[in-house]
Amino acid sequence: MQHFLTKARAKERAFLRKYGKAGYTFLTVKEQRPNVIQKVTNDYIYVTTTKSEKPNRIPRASLRRALAILFYRRVTTLKALIRINSFSSAIAGLIKTIMSDICKVTETKNRAVRLTLRGLRYVFSGVSKRKDDVRIVKQNGGLFVLLSYYYIRSDASASWKDNLRELGFDYKCCIIDPGEKSYYEAVQKGKSPKPVDLQAYADFVKAHSDVIFQYLTADVLGDPELTRRNTEFLEREVGRRPIPIYHVQNSLDVLEQLIAEDHDVIAIGGSVFVSRTERARIFAEIFRRYGDQANFHALGLGTTDLLLRYPWFSADASSWLNGRIFRKLISLSGDLPAPRWMTSEEALGFNVRSLAKLEERYGEMQLPVSILESAFA
Repeated sequence: MQHFLTKARAKERAFLRKYGKAGYTFLTVKEQRPNVIQKVTNDYIYVTTTKSEKPNRIPRASLRRALAILFYRRVTTLKALIRINSFSSAIAGLIKTIMSDICKVTETKNRAVRLTLRGLRYVFSGVSKRKDDVRIVKQNGGLFVLLSYYYIRSDASASWKDNLRELGFDYKCCIIDPGEKSYYEAVQKGKSPKPVDLQAYADFVKAHSDVIFQYLTADVLGDPELTRRNTEFLEREVGRRPIPIYHVQNSLDVLEQLIAEDHDVIAIGGSVFVSRTERARIFAEIFRRYGDQANFHALGLGTTDLLLRYPWFSADASSWLNGRIFRKLISLSGDLPAPRWMTSEEALGFNVRSLAKLEERYGEMQLPVSILESAFA
């Protein structure tokens, strides 16, 4: 968690340098009660309310811990932060105030205040078969990887997990995909792969919860009802919700039902099976109707312009590997051929750095071509 604690410390210090002076007023979240900063020390922020005679102390270490959780999760409710850390309403109000410039603030169906960081978290997939690719992701600033249960289930010694620890991931850095698409593709090629067993998948997620940040439901293309039953089964067995998946082939009524269930994020899948034009039309309609109601994950979306055209919360794809396969560099202004002097690993590293930067771009997503010029200097 050191990466996220560092970001939290920098954000807290920047706020206090600007506003941490006697007399600055911020409001509690629900009741909108004023809290006034009286003084700031190395360890505490002292605040008073209209009802308090003596200043209340807010431990700065607790504040930074809460900010780190938000940077790590990228979406949470203030109620959840208070429950985890036994925070007061004053610290909740301070968190909201500090993060409001880079957060989207919404209210859930249960009237909880939800904070969602702007920017896009890119999850690097295509690494299940090559452990060294995970090293390249880590060394170039990638924070999360997507691993396929379909491929790593046969690793009895869990060497994939040892690899993560050896590389220095000190937090839950994995998103796990059951691998239904990989299974389907293997069958289409005439192979006889072992089907993905739902109970075994649930057991796997529980057994490796020390490194699994989130896990995807077992989706069935063209069958939203079976997908829903799988999601409900996994939630019961694992004890926490999987990321639900909406397929673009289904009615938007299916998506509306998922939105009504107040998920932190909903994956949008199935787009690989429709044309680029149709994908753009469907994505535009989803964000026009529901963009302010839910957070969406672009599942397997490797088309950079479609990634940047809409305010995705997160995305995963293996297209970063095109640096090795096709010697293509991913620029957010368009893909470019890698220079002849650039090695395949350097090209991969460039792609990781370009995509990882999206997480901290809280405003406009478009990157200037100058990033490429400086890289080639």
